[in-house]
Amino acid sequence: MDFDQTPQEDANTIPKRTTPTWDMELLLSGATVFALFQGAQAMMASGAYLLPRLQGDLLMLCSMLFTYGYGGLILLSLTFALHLVIRAYWVALIGMNSVFPQGIKVDALKAGPLTKAVLVQRVRSMQESIERADNGATIVFGIGVSIVLVLVPVSLTVTVMFGLAALMARLLGVPAHTDWIMMGLMALLFLPYLASATVDTRFGHRLRPGSLAHRMTHACLVFYARIGLSRASNPLVTVFSSNIGERRGQAIIFTVMLVAMLSSLAGLVLSRKDLGLGSFAEFPDPLRGMSSSVEGRSYANSQEPDWSPATPYLPDLVVRGDYARLVVPYTPNFSGHLMKACPSSSASDIAGEERARREALLDCFSGQITVSLDCKPLAVRPDWYTEPARDVRGLLYMVPMQGLAKGRHELSVLTRPEEAPKAGDDPEQPFVIAFWR
Repeated sequence: MDFDQTPQEDANTIPKRTTPTWDMELLLSGATVFALFQGAQAMMASGAYLLPRLQGDLLMLCSMLFTYGYGGLILLSLTFALHLVIRAYWVALIGMNSVFPQGIKVDALKAGPLTKAVLVQRVRSMQESIERADNGATIVFGIGVSIVLVLVPVSLTVTVMFGLAALMARLLGVPAHTDWIMMGLMALLFLPYLASATVDTRFGHRLRPGSLAHRMTHACLVFYARIGLSRASNPLVTVFSSNIGERRGQAIIFTVMLVAMLSSLAGLVLSRKDLGLGSFAEFPDPLRGMSSSVEGRSYANSQEPDWSPATPYLPDLVVRGDYARLVVPYTPNFSGHLMKACPSSSASDIAGEERARREALLDCFSGQITVSLDCKPLAVRPDWYTEPARDVRGLLYMVPMQGLAKGRHELSVLTRPEEAPKAGDDPEQPFVIAFWR
């Protein structure tokens, strides 16, 4: 017997119940999916470059915006890619239905009666499979786009709230508590909406029209709808949730958003791991101060192209000549606390005063960094250093090599920790750079 009987004239045409936007969906997905993946890579590289150069409130704000932005970009890329896969499956079903309009011929299969019975029971008709694939592709496309649109007002809200929190922290004289002030402002923003929505859900049918409670609840909901925090702000999500069940729909949307945010954070963490993933269980991780080890990032000629170093480095493993050029990069995220510890003074237009200011700042800043050669501290005064080709700023130590024996040696750089170590804590480990003469 034939499993699926489909008239020949229907098998040679696209089903009438096909989503009318299928061709536009394919055009959008096909035209943008590769550009989105390339944009995600470019955004990750930009974040890995920019974030270490920021500190304080600006670092916190940019980190949150990067998480939302990169998560939305990854979500949109995966949505379009998955949409293309489902649409390809849908096209394959339609094509196969056109070539074999009779569907599955169960009697032609060399199988037992029970296997055939299970096949008849489990396998859907071609028309039903085609319709399910069509609907699934459209739902994936719509949900992916709608969740990205949800992240836009969230990002704007976070930016505005953070700006207000930073301003209030400055005015109150507590700039270190910007995050706590922001959480308080976010609570003040969302608690009225949650209260109004709860009152409407539980007691809305009891509120007498025109009463104070009715007017206040309605006004509050209208206000939040105008600023984009309501079901009316994203009809795609509302349509989806209302048709499959609100709890189920919200659970799906929350899970997708959570996966996107975790993927964003994981991508940022992996961008800082030079060795990437792999089964290196027994191989020791490269740690600061680890003995009998050589790290490629400690040498300029071994560093990745377009990578901005954040740790001290030498030009090469082998040092030739009378001096070794040791560069200690300055990145606000890692060594900004050293600069904060120095007395601040504004730049001067008078050459003599500006020179004196910079000299004093150099003494203060470099005084918090200890450079040692073979465990012996060096009395070498550094210079301010800039490397325009890779946008590197920092200190340059010209370490004398005269009289140093041939063989393996070590330079170590120890910076003052941001916080004083507590009792029982392990001491701060230096950056150790091995080199050979």
